[in-house]
Amino acid sequence: MIENPTTREMQAGKIRRYTDNASSPASLNWILCERRVIGTLLSVSVFLILMGFIFQMSMLYLPKFLGRDMFWGLFNLNGESNIPAAFSALLLMLATLILGVISGARRQIKSADASAWRALTLIFGFLALDEAAGLHERTANIVNSIVKTDGILFYAWVIPYGTLTLVVGLAFLQFMRQLPATIRNRIILAGAIYIVGALGMEVLEAKVVSNAGTQNFLNQGLIVIEEGMEMLGVTLFIGALLRYVRLYLPDLQLRVSVAPATPLTPRNSNDD
Repeated sequence: MIENPTTREMQAGKIRRYTDNASSPASLNWILCERRVIGTLLSVSVFLILMGFIFQMSMLYLPKFLGRDMFWGLFNLNGESNIPAAFSALLLMLATLILGVISGARRQIKSADASAWRALTLIFGFLALDEAAGLHERTANIVNSIVKTDGILFYAWVIPYGTLTLVVGLAFLQFMRQLPATIRNRIILAGAIYIVGALGMEVLEAKVVSNAGTQNFLNQGLIVIEEGMEMLGVTLFIGALLRYVRLYLPDLQLRVSVAPATPLTPRNSNDD
C-alpha cells in the first residue's frame, strides 16, 4: 500500500530541492556611492521645494482651477501626512540607520566614542518620529496651556526644543572635538543649516503670523526657506556620515540573515 505524502513532507521536499539547486549561499551586495546618494536626495528636495512653492503661490494669487487644492495638499510644505513631510521623515530615518550602523561598528571594536554615536542614533530616531507624528506641534499645545506666548514665540514648541538643542550641543562638544576635521566641519555646517531652518525660520514665521496671519507672501516664503534648509541640512549630514564610513570604516560590511525557526515542542498530555 502506497501512502500519500503529507503536506508538511511535500513542503520539506520542495525546500530541499530548492536549496540543493543553490550552488552557493545567496548574497546581495549594495555599494553606496556618496555622490550619487547625495545627488539623488538633493534632486528630490529641490523638486519638492519647487512644487511646494508653486502651489503655495497658486493658493495666494491664482483663481481656483481643477486639481489646485488636491496638489496643494500633496505638496504643502507646511502640511502633515503628505509627500514633503514623508520625504523629510525618510531623510531622518536614513540618517538614523547610518548612525546605527556606525554605532554598531564602533561598539564592536570597543571604541570610546561608541556611546556618543548611539546617543546620536537615538536623537535622530526621535527627530524622525517627531517629523512623522508632528510631536512638536503637540508640545506647543502643552506649552500654551501653561503660558500664553505671542510674537516670535507664537509657535511655543521652539522654547523646549531650543533649550534641548542647546543642551545637546554642549553635551556633544567633546565628541565633536575628537572627530576628524573634515567630518567635523561637514557636520557643523549641516547642523547649522538645519537648526537655522527649523528654529530660526520658525521664529521669523511666528512674528509674521502673529502680525499678519498665514496667508501672505512673506510667511509662505519663509516656510519654503525653512523646509528647504531642513532638507538640505539632513542631506548634508547624511553625506558627512557616508564620508565617515568611506574614510574611517572602509572594511565595514553589513550582513542580514534570518534565524532558523525554532521547532515547536509537542505538548505532553500528562502535564494537564
